Amino acid sequence: MPDLFRATNQQIARDRTRRQALLLLIPMLLMMLWGAWMYLARISVYASTDQARVEVAQTAFIVQAPISGRVVKSSLALGDEVRHGSVLVELEAEPQQLRVDQEKAHHEALEMQVSNLRQQIATEQGTLLSERGAGDATTQQALADLEKAQDAAEFSRKEADQKATLLQSGLTSKIDAERAQVEFKEKSSDLSAARQAVTKARRQQATQGGERKLRIQALNKQISEIEGELAASNSTMEQLQHELGAHQIVASGDGRLGEVAPLRAGSFVREGDRLAAIIPDGLLRVVASFPPSEAIGRVRKGQKAWLRLDGFPAAEYGPIVANVVSVGNEVRDGKVQVELALQPNPRIPLQHGLPGELDVEVDRISPASYLLRKAGGYLAGAAEAATSEVASREPYNH
Repeated sequence: MPDLFRATNQQIARDRTRRQALLLLIPMLLMMLWGAWMYLARISVYASTDQARVEVAQTAFIVQAPISGRVVKSSLALGDEVRHGSVLVELEAEPQQLRVDQEKAHHEALEMQVSNLRQQIATEQGTLLSERGAGDATTQQALADLEKAQDAAEFSRKEADQKATLLQSGLTSKIDAERAQVEFKEKSSDLSAARQAVTKARRQQATQGGERKLRIQALNKQISEIEGELAASNSTMEQLQHELGAHQIVASGDGRLGEVAPLRAGSFVREGDRLAAIIPDGLLRVVASFPPSEAIGRVRKGQKAWLRLDGFPAAEYGPIVANVVSVGNEVRDGKVQVELALQPNPRIPLQHGLPGELDVEVDRISPASYLLRKAGGYLAGAAEAATSEVASREPYNH
């Protein structure tokens, strides 16, 4: 019997040892597996932000008030399609319109004066041509009369000389010779009168042409002066039209009104006020803002990201996959801007302005490295906080 109990006790002792060894082996195995997972497994590290927004890749057209004024009419309606040059808002412009109308009337009066002066010049030129033609005819007639008088005087002179010769020879009477001399004197007087008539006709023709030309020159001078006033009027008109055009605020591009100011007739806007944003048609992208510590040196072109839109729960619609296409290299307003290209999700109707959260996969590391990074960051933060606290107490110690 003692041997039987001894054998039983020994067997129980061996069973207990095996059970203890097994109980020790299982935790050790689990620890080894956990250690292997900590150092060999890879987990994704994300840079996250809740400041992400779907936008059109092309820059939106911002509509601003070029001048201050009171609204007469507003055609701003959220979601409306607009075309470049479409009038969106009309500002009160009665004084400017009155000045434009007055300048138009002045401009038309000047043009009428120029037209009348040109007609006068045409009349003077026509009269000048007519007088020149009449003067030429008178001068030609006087020249013809002069030629006849010259021929008659020459013939009379020869006849008088002949009569004088015959008188000396006794072949004619003294009365005939004297008659020939009288006739010669008359013809000479006629020749002198014909010459004076030619001179008078030429002088009269020159005088009449000079007067007409002086009138035409004076009219041309008046036209030049009025044309100078017309040029000044045109410049004034352009300036007034520009000022008047500023009272009509037009669309600066094609697209859809994605943002509008609540304007009604009678509202007052100031110069530079943002009235609307025109979203052009085009590809959509994601624009996200990250803290510098999250983005600089971590977010790079080509990295994969997931966008969760606020209005479309990821559990129901799933996330939207995106890829980083550019990363800002400057910090603006304490943020770094990152742009991403979207991969379409057929379940989500994407459009400009949808907000959401974005996670960018920036690295894949082991869990151990991840814990070490977190611990290092925690210790660095604690040390910085302690240093700040000591520095804040030093003035009191002194």
